[in-house]
Amino acid sequence: MNISPRIIAIATIGLGALTFGALMTEARSSNIRPLNVETMRELIQGQASAEPEVTVLTSASTGSNGANTPIETPAPALALPVEAPEAPALPQPQRLAQASDATTTVTDQALSPFGLPCGLSVSTSASEGAIVALDIMDPCQPHSRVIIEHSGLNLTGRTDVMGLLTMDVPVFENPAFFTIRMPDGASDSSLAIVPDLDSYYRVGLQWNEDRALELHAMEFGATYGDPGHIWLDHAGSVDRAVAGEGGFVMQVGDADVDNPMLAQIYSFPRDALDGNGNVRLTIEAPVTEANCGQDTLARTLELEEDGRVAVIELTFTLPDCDAVGDYLVLQNLLHDLRVASN
Repeated sequence: MNISPRIIAIATIGLGALTFGALMTEARSSNIRPLNVETMRELIQGQASAEPEVTVLTSASTGSNGANTPIETPAPALALPVEAPEAPALPQPQRLAQASDATTTVTDQALSPFGLPCGLSVSTSASEGAIVALDIMDPCQPHSRVIIEHSGLNLTGRTDVMGLLTMDVPVFENPAFFTIRMPDGASDSSLAIVPDLDSYYRVGLQWNEDRALELHAMEFGATYGDPGHIWLDHAGSVDRAVAGEGGFVMQVGDADVDNPMLAQIYSFPRDALDGNGNVRLTIEAPVTEANCGQDTLARTLELEEDGRVAVIELTFTLPDCDAVGDYLVLQNLLHDLRVASN
């Protein structure tokens, strides 16, 4: 039987329509929408973290009973990033050198019984009255004899249990230079600026051994026992001199050492001398059982107008011991202080 090609085409179209209608009916009954190409493209571009399995219904797969068989389409593969470069290798830890690996040189320094480092140190500071305060320290030389040298003046001192010696010295020069000598041979020096030295007349009497010499000043015609008689038992004061009222005398040095060297120093303000005044100076030596008949070595020091220090050496013998209680008076060894001529 011959069938017309047109009839075959119409039959084919009708069968396709029936199949498509069945598929649409099934999709509507199960509330499933077929995925189109645009939806799949959006899924691929979004790189969604969840990868749901997508089922696409197609008319190309039908069973003998007319049921549609779903075709599983795998989810699109996510694009992987370019392989990252390897991280640089970290330096491996190394063993640090131990303290024992290094060679350390430690210098042991001698300490005093009080834990202070040994060694001589000297400091100076100026105060009113053209006086310099000395601070001498050597912790490892307690109770030691110290020699202080300054501008022709030689004094002895003694450190205490801590190795400290403090002493106030009326000076004869500006700047005032001091040299300190210790019994172990150590020595040190120090310098002090004394701005008010030019304001004073200054005279000193220094002696060796404990000869108990005395420097006396009779101010403005005073006699023994008057307020103007200045000596160690009536010494005046720095405040009196600063105020321009008169002078003062100080004894410096320590007799409680071997071969002591002591001094008495008299200072008088230059502005205190008026046209009618002067100061008479004498040296006296009481004769005692300790010094009677003894040779005495002494010296005088006078600060002159031009700033130089005049030093005169003295050697004399004290009266015999039958003169104990008497006084030896040495006159004309020191110039009287008079009003400066204009």
